[in-house]
Amino acid sequence: MRRTPVFDRAIACRTALGAAMALAVCCCGLTVGCGGQESAESQSVAPAAAEEPQSVTVVEATLRPWPRVVRAQGTLIEDEYALLGAKVAGRVKAVLVDIGSRVEAGQPVAELDSEDFDLIVQQAEAQVQQARATVGLKPGVPDDNLNPMKAPPVLQEWAMLEEARLNAERVKGLAGRGVLTQEEIQARESALRVAEARYASSLNGVQSQIAALKLRRADLAVAVQNREYAVLRAPFVGVIQEKHVAPGSYVNVGQPVAALVRTNPLRFRAGIPERSAVGVDVGQPLTLQLEGRPDPVQARISRISPALDVSSRSLIIEADVDNSSGQFRTGLFAEADILVDSDQATLAVPEDCVVSFGGVEKVWTVIDGKAAPRLIHTGRRDDKLVEVIDGLEPGELVVADGDQGREGVVQAVRIDPDSPGGDRAALIGG
Repeated sequence: MRRTPVFDRAIACRTALGAAMALAVCCCGLTVGCGGQESAESQSVAPAAAEEPQSVTVVEATLRPWPRVVRAQGTLIEDEYALLGAKVAGRVKAVLVDIGSRVEAGQPVAELDSEDFDLIVQQAEAQVQQARATVGLKPGVPDDNLNPMKAPPVLQEWAMLEEARLNAERVKGLAGRGVLTQEEIQARESALRVAEARYASSLNGVQSQIAALKLRRADLAVAVQNREYAVLRAPFVGVIQEKHVAPGSYVNVGQPVAALVRTNPLRFRAGIPERSAVGVDVGQPLTLQLEGRPDPVQARISRISPALDVSSRSLIIEADVDNSSGQFRTGLFAEADILVDSDQATLAVPEDCVVSFGGVEKVWTVIDGKAAPRLIHTGRRDDKLVEVIDGLEPGELVVADGDQGREGVVQAVRIDPDSPGGDRAALIGG
């Protein structure tokens, strides 16, 4: 058979592979023979190392006074907000304030041109004088002193009525003597009835003129009031937040002129989650932490909404914040801690006892001289303490430094003298 170069190379590769496998088998035999002794030695040493005692510091998980506090986030808002609008239409003559101006109650904010209002007042006054003259009131005599029975038209008709009555009585006395005819007697009686009707009509006319006089008086009062409304005044003490017009602008009735806010006191408004809304009540103290202010501000809940907000499922509360110094501004963000129950106690351990990894929290407990990990569920954290909601019972011992805890036998455990139960035995275990 003819041998080719490819065939020669295949034979060489198979020979080399066989030699390598033989060498590997020999090395494994030597390794097993030598390592057997080392494995036996390590097995004899391992139990001794596992039983090496731990010396750790522990604390006792106890119920500690921890007042129940509800935390809420909110905003400082103004105590009152008023959008000052014109009560009459007119051209702005002057704007007397600007943004940030402090005003007192009744202080002028803006003025409208009063020339048109003055003319309307003069016209109303003239109409009043005309109505007074119609009913016979002299200048300086009050309207209430007017007696309709003494008005000139009524007095005139009264005189004619008396004359007609006398004439009618006179002809009645002559009726049986044949001096006057029956037609003349009837004429006198008709004249009497006409005089009575004219008198009643004059009396009604005077009363109508008195009513017209009152109407003219009302028109005059409206004109005077509109002239006063030409000066826009602040309804309460506050600060101008916005200015909407300038001199020369024409404003209609109700058009905004300026925005006024009352900034003392301010209101802290926040939403309390539904799960915490039951314990919140008016008068409870709260501590506010404002943006840009290191020192907290103390206040109390002043108002609570009667119903929860359906969209956010939260209860709206308000607290009055003193701002007499003017240091706070509306719109500031703030966080509030509301003291709900000052006598509440909870199970807590120092924060160094808790080990967190991958979202799992645990502590190392010591029971019967052995340390073992324990999964827990934590809650609030404050003053280097952690609230334990689930996983521990009061009185259990926990390794003070969770990072040093490891599972095994504990022969010497020292109770932290600063923890509750520190008066217990200083050593536990062998």
